[in-house]
Amino acid sequence: MFELSSDTRVAEIQAESPAMLAALTSTGIYNDGDDAEVTIGNLCWDVGLNPLIILNMLADARKLDVPDTVDISDLEGLSLAEVVSNIETRHHAYLRKVLPEISQLLTRVVSAHGANDERLQEIDSLFTKMAGDLEGHLLHEEESLFSMIRDLADDGVVTPTRCGETVAGPILCMENDHNDMRRELAQLRELTSNYAAPDYACPTYRRMLELLTEFDDNTVIHMHKEDTVLFPGAKKAQAQLRESAGQL
Repeated sequence: MFELSSDTRVAEIQAESPAMLAALTSTGIYNDGDDAEVTIGNLCWDVGLNPLIILNMLADARKLDVPDTVDISDLEGLSLAEVVSNIETRHHAYLRKVLPEISQLLTRVVSAHGANDERLQEIDSLFTKMAGDLEGHLLHEEESLFSMIRDLADDGVVTPTRCGETVAGPILCMENDHNDMRRELAQLRELTSNYAAPDYACPTYRRMLELLTEFDDNTVIHMHKEDTVLFPGAKKAQAQLRESAGQL
């Protein structure tokens, strides 16, 4: 792991940290395709920013990176279109099934135990927000990015969506959503003591925690597939097609 400083090159961030790269691009001082050998200090000085502001943001983002133990081997050998289908089947469909189930269990658990466990109201509020955000995220992803990727795979002609005609637009939105979700998952783990059941927990309470654990695991894998395989692959595929078209 490199030491983060004003002398850190963007290339180092690209090689190690999807979360840090997403945070950096969200500021607008660095965009995909820019010179990756530029340092954080030079990026900031060019626009009159104190590098400490960006370095602190990057340090926070670094905490959100996924452990190396996350297994996405089910994507090996798949085309981009097949990766999209994998994500829809194993993650989008799963979320649409489990989110209402967890919400219903939370309502029952809060009703039964909320008076004696003040964390439950916070857990319920946080999960309700996460579920709502995820529903919007899934729709946005399917209607814009996934549609564009399938267009690239079919004939290379992308039908513009509300995010424009390049995959970089929706990808930036998705990366920002991922960073928010990582922060909220960290809050959820803290509130639930890493999904540990208290001694008094009834079967409904324990089932809720089991599903929250499963939801956490599935979401981490989901985001890792997109951050490390789908997003860079989609940007590369569109860039190659544009390059090829320019050579004709």
